[in-house]
Amino acid sequence: MRSTLISQNLPSSISPISIRSVQDNLSKAQTEISTGRWNDVGYKLGAQTGLVLDVRAQIALIETFENTNSLVAGRADATQNVISSLTDEAQLMFDRSVASRSSQVSPEVVQSTARNGLRTIISSINTATQGVHIFGGINSDTAPLEDYFGSPSSASKNSVDAAFLAEFGFPQSDPAVASISSAAMENFIDNAFGDLFETPAWTANWSSATDETMKTKISFSDITQTTQTANESAIRKLAMAYTMVADLGLSDLNAGTYGAVMNKVVDITSQAIGELNVLSGKIGVTQQRIEIASDKLIVQKDSFERLVGSKENVDAYEVATRVSVLTNQLEASYTLTARLQQLSLVRFL
Repeated sequence: MRSTLISQNLPSSISPISIRSVQDNLSKAQTEISTGRWNDVGYKLGAQTGLVLDVRAQIALIETFENTNSLVAGRADATQNVISSLTDEAQLMFDRSVASRSSQVSPEVVQSTARNGLRTIISSINTATQGVHIFGGINSDTAPLEDYFGSPSSASKNSVDAAFLAEFGFPQSDPAVASISSAAMENFIDNAFGDLFETPAWTANWSSATDETMKTKISFSDITQTTQTANESAIRKLAMAYTMVADLGLSDLNAGTYGAVMNKVVDITSQAIGELNVLSGKIGVTQQRIEIASDKLIVQKDSFERLVGSKENVDAYEVATRVSVLTNQLEASYTLTARLQQLSLVRFL
């Protein structure tokens, strides 16, 4: 009889099903404490689940833009550095060419400056960032300019040699260059030689870059140019000025013809410097656009994350209270179960 009474008075909280339920609820609540989100977001949000998924997709897209913008910003910075380097080198060529006209700088120094400048422009224009040749246009996987002084002879070197030979009947290394008049040299520079730095000869013998440049989407609505091209007028003019001094037999020219060449170099280099400054300004605009787009993305991402948080995030205080209550329930159930297991029917017989 007494055993029957005890059985009838057992609290329901100690049934295995009740204990398991409390354990499950406690586990869920502890997960919510650690993650800060509902354990079952879909169940909690119901019809709003689709909205949250759409917003999360927008956040993922923004993160893609952020990664892309980091890459193209680095590319723009590298491009700006190249332009700055080319401008400094061009300014040195300009200054020494001006000085050489009054014999303050020797032809050998000017020629050495031109050869270094030509090497610099080739190596600089062939700069690659994250595997992208920044002056290749859309042909960004190939270095745009071949080494003029390379072996075997480059197409650019061969084209200059052929043009000079066709114009004067002897190569640049022939002492006969001293007989070239200033008028004849000016005519050569303005026509046959100058044509080598214009389309189609430039792209046939000098540059593998395309005129078309890469465009990149940097936000939901903004697209900007993210590579340059070796076919820019400023680059062609610099190459022309350097080659003119480096490889037209400068040191053997007579004084009048030498002066005519230097006048051409000063004029062309001056134009190139001005165009490089314009190009630098355009790249600066691109840098600003990337920065502004990135700042807007940060604001948009923050707004989206707050919206998602308002739907998915739990009230930390409420969950902590729930964990405390469930823990107490579970401990009470275990305690009561342990006491009941100590009961023996022998004590009531």
